[in-house]
Amino acid sequence: MKIPVKKLEEHLSKNLANLYIICGDEPILVKEAQDQIRSKATSLGFSERKSITCSSKEDYAEIGIENNSLSLFSEKKIIEVKFSKKKFSKEEIPILTNVCSQLNPDNTLLLIFPKLDKKTIASPWFKSLEQFGILIEIWPIKSNELIYWIKNQLSRYQIDLSNDAVQLLTARVEGNLVAASHEIEKIRLLEPEGQIGLNEMLNICSNSEKFDPYQFIDDLLAGKSEKSLKVLHSFKNDGFEEIFLLWLITKELRILYRAKEDSEKGIDPKITFRRLGVWEKRIPIFYNSINRVKINYLRMLLSQASALDLLIKGLRKGDIWQELTLLALSISGRQIISPKNIRLLVDS
Repeated sequence: MKIPVKKLEEHLSKNLANLYIICGDEPILVKEAQDQIRSKATSLGFSERKSITCSSKEDYAEIGIENNSLSLFSEKKIIEVKFSKKKFSKEEIPILTNVCSQLNPDNTLLLIFPKLDKKTIASPWFKSLEQFGILIEIWPIKSNELIYWIKNQLSRYQIDLSNDAVQLLTARVEGNLVAASHEIEKIRLLEPEGQIGLNEMLNICSNSEKFDPYQFIDDLLAGKSEKSLKVLHSFKNDGFEEIFLLWLITKELRILYRAKEDSEKGIDPKITFRRLGVWEKRIPIFYNSINRVKINYLRMLLSQASALDLLIKGLRKGDIWQELTLLALSISGRQIISPKNIRLLVDS
């Protein structure tokens, strides 16, 4: 039987099968599934665990030996077998099918494969394995699912992050679950009390307590270009990560764009600002900002912000701090970026 990995926890709450087959190349998700099965087995008295890395004929033979042998320390044991290759010989396949068809009821066998191609998954021998147990295919997390994965991980440690803080962390790790796990562990070790907001998240990620994101954005929106330039220069000298600045700028640009769009439909921008979560004391700054800019210009700045994201990821060429400066000045009212010089969108 095949089940999606997100249903594994529900499945384990009701039952523990004798055979689990995990396929996937995302190490964090594979380990999560493996840990869930281990935890369930331990709770049911599987106190012995045997690990086998299968790379030779002797290793394949060991699977059968372990399946048939009695546990030295308990009546139940979990046998974990990890495969590094994706293709299997005519000699190896019968060993796997025979073991899975003759499972010791006192054992749970966990077979961990890398991502296998469709042909292998659909092959008769692999289908026979699936008939004897549970198949779990693990796929990389999509970008729109990552934020929910991060929230779920944090909830396991009773860590509460504001929506802005979670979004910032998601932007920082750029889809890399290993990096996300490291950041989550860093937060966990701090043993935070109460909710972690955007300011706290920035301080954790940057090891700096100088950064006031709302003040920086407010200065941009208020047209304080000289002050904003000094702050940007300070960020650069302090080694502050560009992805944080871009995320903050893009977030507020989107709010401005939505409010401007609504205002052209006859909707009071203040209503839009409140709906999008802008603090009441900041609404006058946002309101004054959209009154001096056209919607097409905001659209162009958002496009430029998207291009800067590609630059940070190494997919465009350019000086990121120079481009961030031009973007910030344009937001503050200088309107330096124009259709004639928005080169980054076409440069490679």
